[in-house]
Amino acid sequence: MRNDSATMDGTVHYSILGTVRAMRGDTELALGPPKRLALLSLLVLRAPGPVSVNDAVDVLWDGEPPPSAVNVVHRHIGALRRMLEPGLRSRTDAEHLARAADGYRLLVDASTSDLLRFRDLRTRAQLALKDGHRAQAAEDFAEALRLWRSPVVADGTSVARHPVFTSVGHDFVATVKEATDAVLASAPALTEVVLAALRSAVGRHPFDEALHSRIIAALAAGGRRAEALEQFETVRRTLADELGVEPGPALRAARQDLLRRGPSPAADQPTVRTAAADRAIHLPPDCVPYTDRREALNRYRELRPPQDANDSPATTILLCGMAGVGKTTLAVHWAHTTAADFPAGRIHVDLQGYHVSRPPLGITEAMNAVLDTLGVTRNGITDAAALEVAYRSALAGRRLLLVLDDARDCEQVRPLLPAAPGCLTIVTSRRRLEGLTVTHNAQMITLDPMTRQESRRLLEHRLGSDRIGRERSSVEKIVELCGGLPLALAVMGARALSRPRFPLASLAAELQDSLLALSSQDVRTDARSVFHRSYAALSAGAARLFRLLSLHPSRDITPMAAASLAGTELRTTLEHMAELTDHHLLGQTVPGRYTCHDLLRAYAAELRSVLDTASVQAQARARMFEHYLHSAEAATALLAPHRGAVVLPPPRPGVRPHEFGGSAEAAEWVTAERFLLPTLAQEVRHHPQGETLRQSLTATLEISLRQNSV
Repeated sequence: MRNDSATMDGTVHYSILGTVRAMRGDTELALGPPKRLALLSLLVLRAPGPVSVNDAVDVLWDGEPPPSAVNVVHRHIGALRRMLEPGLRSRTDAEHLARAADGYRLLVDASTSDLLRFRDLRTRAQLALKDGHRAQAAEDFAEALRLWRSPVVADGTSVARHPVFTSVGHDFVATVKEATDAVLASAPALTEVVLAALRSAVGRHPFDEALHSRIIAALAAGGRRAEALEQFETVRRTLADELGVEPGPALRAARQDLLRRGPSPAADQPTVRTAAADRAIHLPPDCVPYTDRREALNRYRELRPPQDANDSPATTILLCGMAGVGKTTLAVHWAHTTAADFPAGRIHVDLQGYHVSRPPLGITEAMNAVLDTLGVTRNGITDAAALEVAYRSALAGRRLLLVLDDARDCEQVRPLLPAAPGCLTIVTSRRRLEGLTVTHNAQMITLDPMTRQESRRLLEHRLGSDRIGRERSSVEKIVELCGGLPLALAVMGARALSRPRFPLASLAAELQDSLLALSSQDVRTDARSVFHRSYAALSAGAARLFRLLSLHPSRDITPMAAASLAGTELRTTLEHMAELTDHHLLGQTVPGRYTCHDLLRAYAAELRSVLDTASVQAQARARMFEHYLHSAEAATALLAPHRGAVVLPPPRPGVRPHEFGGSAEAAEWVTAERFLLPTLAQEVRHHPQGETLRQSLTATLEISLRQNSV
């Protein structure tokens, strides 16, 4: 008999409408490795029905299972049982995961499964519509849509693209359309809910004109005529550029209906505050294909204020990262998906910190932009102090989301931060803006380049699964060369679309040769231009170091090696490296070692070849070689003290070898440089003491291998 103390307290709730989660109360259960996560997703998907072992094998391995697949399924079932019911002594007593005649069954219902709850709500809504209760149907549809955290079922798992899962995603799209029709007919207060769902759905189905038509209708219903017209123009251009077709009847009808409506009365009375002004929306179009950034999204969800916490302090999130990494796109996407959380509105302000042709936006201009969006009259205020008072008064009492995009520095941002409870400000910048974490308790999210999986999905969205599937090796090469940078991936995707008969291998070869493959006539998407706006903001010393770092054979480097390369004092070098890190031209993944993105290294090398003389480059390279020569010799002397001493000439001025405190520190350095030293030993033949250096580096490498084999 099962011991009551072993029975788990609290019901387990399962979510697969988006990322896969299992919650017991407030505790999220650790679901284990990818295959186990995928198996649980399948069990939730099929519940309350069973999942046969054969079905599990087919779905988990997509028709190509290994001989051990059945045993692996059984092992994962056992692990899931232990996770769900740690005190379970017999499988026959299972209350969560039971044995079925031909497989296994997860014991859930609409109260414990978000998918079953969604289906139940959708059925209720459809029945309410049939009975003529449109308002109730709209409420049920809206509640069903709120359950979806992503339009991808089991998002992030290996099975998310399997037909059994994507078919549920189609149910989401169908429900969005049904919900929009019901809301626009009888429940306009729920328009923002369906708008958020429509934008999410159209991100996965960018050519579904029925979705776009409903977005236009929903925007028009909310009095946002200009935004609705912009939506039509955006989809019209997309259809023309991507498919070479004009909008279909549904889209044309939506536009005609919009034009017949004419301008809203509020547009003729900008100084009068209206309900629409209290729900101010001023956001650029959403661009969902470039927002698949799971780690950043999870961090954002942790930091943003709770939906029902109107008394929580105002929150500021810094979204920072290197040029072209997708900060603006992600911030705008987050703003589009949080309609219900910010009833006072969501406003985007381009601060133009690194704009290609305009100066950074002044504080007065930024305040006026926000006040205009809110529909607040200023009665001719021109004094800066009076304007700030008006700005603070207008924001007081409003739960608002403010996106301050492309900030140049902290001082451009501080006066604009709202203080009203529940407000959220997302600040994007190429700089770290650490001062805001000190003065305003801002929380920082550093946006790293995309993972390889995210990069592949971006290209697949742009080029289609058929073309990606035909040239997988070339896709992998493009993904590698783009280094997870969304800008580079988008440019390569556009280049591939413009050359449909070119093999992707030819594009990969172009990108391997130089940054020329990422060049564009549009300065906002040209990689060199985008990188240059960060480089141009550097001091002369930091800019010089950035160029010379491209001489280093490895992407990561220590401050001592960088100081030798630049021929500067260590303190000065650290100041320059801190400046480069602040601008995200360098990164620091572990203490004491700095790294540079491959595309930035390529850009730095181009600058160096133009701006630094051959003599300057030769001297820097010689200092780098001598740094490693003397550092390697010092390490070897500690690691192999009985080896015969090697007498080296003194290092030239500017060379700063490592000084080790003992053999452990020397061994740690050799281990960290074990891949660099052989490369240097090959390259050093052009150095005046090349043979001496090569022998010393080779000896150090041999000692390293012996030390690691002990």
